[in-house]
Amino acid sequence: MKRKRILVGLGVIAALLIFFCLILFFVGRSGGKASRLAFGDKIAVVEIKGVITESSEIIEEIRQYQEDEGVKAIVLRIDSPGGGVGPSQEIHREISKVKMKKKVVTSMGSVAASGGYYIACASDRIVANPGTITGSIGVLMEFTNIEELFKKIGIKGVVLKSGEHKDIGSPFREMTPDEKKIMQEVIDNVHQQFIQAVAEGRKLDREKVAQIADGRIFTGEQAK
Repeated sequence: MKRKRILVGLGVIAALLIFFCLILFFVGRSGGKASRLAFGDKIAVVEIKGVITESSEIIEEIRQYQEDEGVKAIVLRIDSPGGGVGPSQEIHREISKVKMKKKVVTSMGSVAASGGYYIACASDRIVANPGTITGSIGVLMEFTNIEELFKKIGIKGVVLKSGEHKDIGSPFREMTPDEKKIMQEVIDNVHQQFIQAVAEGRKLDREKVAQIADGRIFTGEQAK
């Protein structure tokens, strides 16, 4: 009877250990986030999908993986046509920091262009399919002028402003030559930042990058 109780006790302990290990396993895998409870060395995957409109969640995920000593490398899975300049630059900057400690590899999906490529160029290595659409090294700003439409339907827009250029890009009127010049200078400046990021990240001559940084797209095969 005593021996039977001992065996039952050992069985219960073993079952509890298995249950505890299963909990650790699923916690380590849940949510796609890094977890210090997971066992063994890991390669983390950060997915960047769709239009890039904000960076906080992606940056937080990258930082978790950076702090997790079990994560030995990070794979960026990018499937994005680009997006906002600011968020793309913030993610790019975070990757530049983390790759001082860990390898960062970009895996391109069907498309990784414009801001998607801006992010990718900071990684140690880029892998793409032959038919991946990438490149689009350029900057775009679009404005709509509905002044003539308003005239036809009898609506007149009124703008009150504190500075000469405060309503630059207003849809109620044509943009002046000076305003076009201002906006072009902004676009050109951001474009130069993009070129510099690509040249530094891919270790290419800046002038060579500038020659193809006209907004054109490439297949993965052409980009290679």
